[in-house]
Amino acid sequence: MAEQEHLPQEEEWFDLMPAEKKLISISLGLGIVLLVVLLLVTHTI
Repeated sequence: MAEQEHLPQEEEWFDLMPAEKKLISISLGLGIVLLVVLLLVTHTI
């Protein structure tokens, strides 16, 4: 088995780029909105 190289502790995590933050927020927002729409549609049926 090949051993994996482990990065030093300070290099394992890094800040997200602004584009990544925007995509995450859009995805979460869209998911919440679609969940609310689904609940409203199923409640009215």
